[in-house]
Amino acid sequence: MKLIDNWKQAWKLKSVQVGAISAFFYIFMYAAFELLWQFGTYFPQLWAVVPEEIKQLLPHSWVAWLGFLSSVLGIFARLRAQPELHEVNQFVTVTAGHSNKDPGAVNGKFKEAELVSQFRNAVAYYLREAGIQYKTDGAGTLNQDLNSAIKLIKGSSVAVEFHMNAAASKQANGIETIALPKDKKLAQELSKAVADVFGSRLRGDNGWIDQSQSARGKLGFISNGGLIVELGFISNEAELAQFNAKYWTAAKAVAMILIKYSK
Repeated sequence: MKLIDNWKQAWKLKSVQVGAISAFFYIFMYAAFELLWQFGTYFPQLWAVVPEEIKQLLPHSWVAWLGFLSSVLGIFARLRAQPELHEVNQFVTVTAGHSNKDPGAVNGKFKEAELVSQFRNAVAYYLREAGIQYKTDGAGTLNQDLNSAIKLIKGSSVAVEFHMNAAASKQANGIETIALPKDKKLAQELSKAVADVFGSRLRGDNGWIDQSQSARGKLGFISNGGLIVELGFISNEAELAQFNAKYWTAAKAVAMILIKYSK
């Protein structure tokens, strides 16, 4: 880059002087405006905590004007955009089907409510490790009832409850997620993540079951915005064995999807 001749005397040029004055004026106005914002934000609070004894020492006219100034600046500060007040503190909800009082489906010593509680705990572990805020219907062996689980859905970015299927035929198998049509894609991703780990097939529409087509009818957890993941058939010995052997790996796969959706 080549400079103009006599560039050391450029400060004498009117265009340079005007540019410098403009830059200085811009910085001054920006600083003044920001100071006014800050002053308008905090002065009413500071004035409110000034002890009455101190205010009594000030001339009466000062107190009146400062009180008036506090009110005006309070209105001024209220006009400032405060997006932090409108941020939604979203979280992920993961719950276990049935409860400590309702074991769900049973196969020998294995109870659905206990198995899905283990899966919920594993998913929660990976969410916690990733720094994701979450809520559950219990920890460890605690598994609260459906009403408690439904209350956790409100405000969540995604809410999932875990169950296991059961059938009279021990050959019945596969993974499915029951959800509303708006959650079809997420349902399919969750089912595939579990099926890939367990080596199971996908039921329904690539793992998605529309609630209206479910034999269970209208489900409260889904009607309130959640999804129900059926982690295979507890009545199928092979799928039950796969669950017990690989549920931690499947839980991690599910957690990764929930993390993606929560962001």
